[in-house]
Amino acid sequence: MARAWPLLSLASLLLAASAATAANRGVGLYTDQDLLLPILNEDRDYTMGVAVEFFQEDFGIYPLDRAARWLGERLGVHKDDDNIRRSYMIGTVNYTPDDLTAAEPIPGDRPYASVIFLSNKRVHASGRKAVGVEAQFGLLGTYVAREVQSTVHSWWRDASNSNEPYDPKGWRNQISAGGEPTVRFRVAKTGLMFQHRNLWDIAYTWDATLGYQANVSFGLSARAGQIASPFWTIPFDPINRGNFVPSTGGEEWYFWAAYRARVVGYDALLQGQFRDSALTYNASDIQRLVHEGGMGLTVAWRFVQLTTAANFKTNELQGGLADRTHWWGGTYLMLRF
Repeated sequence: MARAWPLLSLASLLLAASAATAANRGVGLYTDQDLLLPILNEDRDYTMGVAVEFFQEDFGIYPLDRAARWLGERLGVHKDDDNIRRSYMIGTVNYTPDDLTAAEPIPGDRPYASVIFLSNKRVHASGRKAVGVEAQFGLLGTYVAREVQSTVHSWWRDASNSNEPYDPKGWRNQISAGGEPTVRFRVAKTGLMFQHRNLWDIAYTWDATLGYQANVSFGLSARAGQIASPFWTIPFDPINRGNFVPSTGGEEWYFWAAYRARVVGYDALLQGQFRDSALTYNASDIQRLVHEGGMGLTVAWRFVQLTTAANFKTNELQGGLADRTHWWGGTYLMLRF
């Protein structure tokens, strides 16, 4: 028994440390997929996104944190590490044209495009506002998206006993096919406008992005229900434009809605980057004002938070086959510990 005492003491210390950090960290598992909206599913445009986000208030592994911190200091939004929340995300976003059976480029429709990325966020949240900076490093043009999309479509055909959705035939024509490194930096802010404590709130948001995408956006978000988390943790579009780290505690449920108007300057996923691509568009073809939005239900109980959402984006190209609004579904699971 005397020999076992050190092991028991160590176990007690580990349990105490775990309890001390409870509700200060967690992991988010995010999926965007147009198949998740069967009625509106058209299997095109932003067709799939998958990401894993690790978040923690104090310590953690943050490979790009120095870049995010440098950006924050240059912008004067993070002058020290007080009340800083951090996260890092590994993910991928994928875009396709409407006709997946075509092996050749389709002029007038959006090109195939994909990004695999690692990003770090630093968020300073206090009172009625939160400011975040993000540094992202990625690879354009890999063929991981082709394999994942083909596999998902195969599973769906087997489950539904159908010939659709078809396997994509044109991934060799994607932007920067074969792979090309890229970067993106972003600063974002949200502020609380109105609220009724624990029942509803309304907030404004804005962000500015520079890199393989260059744009600015302005928007509003609202929630209503039984609310226990800060207004800046709303789970709207966490893979692409999630401004802030998720909530680390509180049992709650609420309906939410969000809207953004985005002014676009440059988008490598349509215009290409440095490497030649089979199909790209000129600056005159780009839609300069894009509307984005979503609505959903979020439920949190103990260490689990689950969100189901419907999202949309208006056309990103002017005229042609790609002049359309796209809808997709989202499922976002967060485990907090």
